[in-house]
Amino acid sequence: MSHVAPGGGRRPVPASLAVAVVLGLGLTACSTASPTTPTAAESSASETAAPATTGATAPAPTEPLPTVTADPLTPTRPTPTVTTTKPAPTPTPTATATDPGTVAGACERTQPAYPVVSPGAKGPAVSALQCFLNDADFGPVAVDGVYGSQTREALRRVEATFEGPAPRPGRVDAGVWVLVISRSLGSETLKQGSKGPAVETLQRALRAAGGTLTVDGTFGPETKKVVERFQDANRIGEDGVVVDETLFLLKSGATIG
Repeated sequence: MSHVAPGGGRRPVPASLAVAVVLGLGLTACSTASPTTPTAAESSASETAAPATTGATAPAPTEPLPTVTADPLTPTRPTPTVTTTKPAPTPTPTATATDPGTVAGACERTQPAYPVVSPGAKGPAVSALQCFLNDADFGPVAVDGVYGSQTREALRRVEATFEGPAPRPGRVDAGVWVLVISRSLGSETLKQGSKGPAVETLQRALRAAGGTLTVDGTFGPETKKVVERFQDANRIGEDGVVVDETLFLLKSGATIG
């Protein structure tokens, strides 16, 4: 390549300059060419390679749901516990009192006479004695008609009420009979015309003290006469009325003589 030099002559163009011009012309041609539309395959590959950059936030990973064990439709029945039930003990039959003051057995308090009894004695008189001991709260004593250890223990409680030692421990004489029988008497005044259980007790005590009278629960002339004898023997007057001093003497075991 050449160009006209000043003065009308032509001078050769350097090779480097010629290359630069060619390159410039090529770049210009490339910039003016219309843009090419990517093919469908190229567009699909581009979308697969890079995700779209939008403002939407990707959903967070979902946590696994807890596992719940449901109860069975048919409830499980508990295994029955076998318990061994002990048979109820057979109650020991106990004798019931036939009247107040008894522990067992029948009480026949009224006796034809109240004889002297000692440990080992048996019979109706001992049964009556046991009834009187229960009446006077010296028991409890089983009414079995046998003067055994239980009856003896009750009589020790009687002897403990004496002012001094018992003259003959364990022996039940007239004085002990009167004391035990009369101990259940209250403070009620008894006189001719009185009736009831208290009069029966008084009549038994007077019989045990040595008097002769009927035990019928009625304070009549016969009972009054024996009361007067008792009062005379103990020198407290003879009015035939059982009150205060006469009651005290009976409960202390005084006799007619």
